[in-house]
Amino acid sequence: MLHLAKLPLMADRVHILQAQFLYRSLHLPDDALLCRLIPHIRHIRGHQWFLLSKTLLWQSLPSTGEELDKHMFKTAKKRFLQQSLEKRQQSGHYKLLSSCRRSVSLDPILWLPMSYAERSRCIRWRLGWLPGGKPHPCPKHPTFKFTRKHAITCLNMHQRLYMPETITDPLSFLLNMLPSRPSVPSNLALSWSQRWPVICSILHELDQLQHVTVIPITYPHGQKLLEWLKHFL
Repeated sequence: MLHLAKLPLMADRVHILQAQFLYRSLHLPDDALLCRLIPHIRHIRGHQWFLLSKTLLWQSLPSTGEELDKHMFKTAKKRFLQQSLEKRQQSGHYKLLSSCRRSVSLDPILWLPMSYAERSRCIRWRLGWLPGGKPHPCPKHPTFKFTRKHAITCLNMHQRLYMPETITDPLSFLLNMLPSRPSVPSNLALSWSQRWPVICSILHELDQLQHVTVIPITYPHGQKLLEWLKHFL
C-alpha cells in the first residue's frame, strides 16, 4: 500500500531524515555553533555526525558537501527511492510489489475517476485481497482453489484483454499502464475507452466469485473514467 500512495518504507525515511540533517548542518549561518564544530567532528569516527555520514543516501552524494545544492539533494533522494524500489521488486520476496508500477509515483487507481466499488476492487487486486483470504474452491471449477493464478485462467483474462500468454498477470500489467497524467493523448484515450469496461467487468466478476454472491450493477462498467476520457477524443 505504501508504494501505491508514493510513501517510502520506514527504513528509507530514516536514511532520508539522516541525510537531510547532514545537508542542513552544512548550510547553517557561519556564526552557528554546529557550523563551527563541523570541521572538527566530521572526521571523528565515534561521533554521531561521522556515523550519519556513512548512510546509503549520504554516501551517494558528492564527497564535498559544500558543493551540494537543494536540486542535487532532491535528485539524489529520488534516485535513492527508485533504487530501493527496484531492489525490492527484483528480490523475489515481494510478489505483489513486483506486479506494480516500476516507478516511484502515485498509482493512478487512487485518483482517476471511477466509482467507489471500482476503486476498491483495483486496490484489493493490487494488495492481494481479491481474491484474498484463505483460498476456497472456485465456484466455477470446484476442483481448483480460487487463487490469483486460477482466477486469471478461470476468467480468460488473456483472451478478454487481448494480452499474450507470456504476460503472467495481464490485469496488473494493464493497471500499470493506466494514464499517470491529467491529460491523455487521443490514441491512448481511445484505447482505454475500449479496455477499461472489460477490466471493470473482470474485477466485478472476481468480486462475485470471491464472495460467492451476486453483486448488482448500478450503472455501466467504467462509466466515470469513460466520461473523463471523452474530453481527449
